Amino acid sequence: MTYKDLQNRMGYTFNDQSLMELALTHKSFSNTLNNERLEFLGDSILNSIISEYLFSRFSNQKEGLLTRMRAFLVKAETLTTKAEELSLEKIIKLSKGTANLSKERKNSILEGAFEAVIGAIFIDGGWVAATDVTLKIFNKNLEALSEDMTFKDAKTELQELFQSLKSDLPKYIIEDIGKGKFSCTVNYKDMVFESSGTSKRIAETNVAMKLLAYINKNNV
Repeated sequence: MTYKDLQNRMGYTFNDQSLMELALTHKSFSNTLNNERLEFLGDSILNSIISEYLFSRFSNQKEGLLTRMRAFLVKAETLTTKAEELSLEKIIKLSKGTANLSKERKNSILEGAFEAVIGAIFIDGGWVAATDVTLKIFNKNLEALSEDMTFKDAKTELQELFQSLKSDLPKYIIEDIGKGKFSCTVNYKDMVFESSGTSKRIAETNVAMKLLAYINKNNV
């Protein structure tokens, strides 16, 4: 995994490569040059981008629902998942001790790195660039949004929807497709929905979002 690979995944090339390197440097690696300030900035930029999107798309909804939607989209678990989808764990600079922490204990580090990357893109390319990258990364989540959601994670949302329809619960079929990726399929009304991810959990979440988006769009 290289900086070039990451930029290809995001669809954005940094003009100042040092900004990307800084965004991917944890304080355990360097106490003076690290991503804490970019994380602070990225958190605000990310919330603003999502807020603007929700404000425009759901033009008749009140502040309360928009706030719940935003909180659902930018919660820690989701940001960690986005970091995993971009494979930030393979490229972020950590001290040896921090690198050996359990996956669960590194989740907040990945969350912060993702926010720092968004902050770095904003500094490097401005609001439009940061918005374009963010909306691309959150595309599946945004497509799955609807005004009557309970704003739980996609798998829980899908399970509760199936229960309300008195349908059998979704069955996630996982396949290891190699190179650190997993494929997941779910059958629904003679159709097969498929998605992939860098972990089984991500693959299941992605296919749940895809099916939710289809159901919400087609009202079936």
